[in-house]
This record gives sequence, C-alpha cells and structure tokens, in this order.
Amino acid sequence: MKCGPMAAVKKKTQTLIEFEDNELDDVIDIFKALSDHSRVRIISALTRKESLCVSDIAEVLDMPISRVSHHLSTLKMLGFVRPKQEGKQVFYSIDDDCITDIMKRARDHVAGK
Repeated sequence: MKCGPMAAVKKKTQTLIEFEDNELDDVIDIFKALSDHSRVRIISALTRKESLCVSDIAEVLDMPISRVSHHLSTLKMLGFVRPKQEGKQVFYSIDDDCITDIMKRARDHVAGK
C-alpha cells in the first residue's frame, strides 16, 4: 500500500456504535459463540443447505454426533439456529439472517474486500 500525497486514499465512513449495559453482555456472547472453530463450521454448513440433521452435519464436518449436538444446543440457545422435528429426525436451519451477515462480512474482511 502506497502512502503519500499521490496515494489514492479510500475514505472510510465512521459509524458510532454504542451499547447499553444490558446489551454488552449479549454482544460478547455472540462473539464468544463465533470464536469456536466447530460452531463456525456448523453455521457455514447450514448456510450451504436449507436444513440439516445432526448426523448429516456430523458427516459433512467429520465430527462426532455428540460434539455437533452440543454445539447446536449452544447455537440454539443464542437464537442462531432453530430445530424442526420431522418424525424421529431433528433438522436445524439458520434462524437469524444477522448471523449469516456477520459470517459473510467476516469472510469478506479476511478476503480483503
């Protein structure tokens, strides 16, 4: 990246983000949840298919079913995914488009866009 008078400077817009005290813990919980490699992989898998059962996620990600189930319960508790029972199977899908947007923005950020 060139610096100096002839360098093209990309102007960034400053956005003020303030949190109420009761919101801050919830925001931190989102980032804690997304700091886990397995949970990010699960969310990513669920963005590629409309819904998947636990065993399908486990197979796609080559993870034990018990581990996938544990992470899905955390994601469900945070409102990231929603379960839907069909017979004996439970299918999970993304429940909050905001999480998909956060993941896309993170991917774009690391890709340098």
